[in-house]
Amino acid sequence: MIARALLVFLLCLPAVAQTGPCSEQFVKAQAAKPHPDSVADDVYFFSGALDKPVIGKPAADKAFAPITAERKNETREPLRPERIVAAPSGDMAYEYGTVHDAFDERRTGKHIDFTAAYLRVWRAEGGTCKLAAEIFEPEGEK
Repeated sequence: MIARALLVFLLCLPAVAQTGPCSEQFVKAQAAKPHPDSVADDVYFFSGALDKPVIGKPAADKAFAPITAERKNETREPLRPERIVAAPSGDMAYEYGTVHDAFDERRTGKHIDFTAAYLRVWRAEGGTCKLAAEIFEPEGEK
């Protein structure tokens, strides 16, 4: 009887141990949104569309401005996380998966359609969970 009670207690520990803001449920909810609710000031961002990584949301916005200007009819499906892992403390989490993007080049009208693999890292900051790093890379031929 004691052994059974101990087993039930041990199986419940992971559920009660995750007390911080970066939970699996939080990350899953963020994946369904077009943009994360909260981004760290020093977010690290890299994409196949960039020559080099950028640090900070203002730098990412600046780096993507000319890219966005060259695209029209852009559509992005919601992220499809394949795995989400949150620290038991809830102070960090990561997710990886795929996303489908499509757009037309403004100059040529050429239609671009691809699936990208992604990795996102989350960290607790000031009682909330913020996006700390985001990397996207198109799948397929290089």
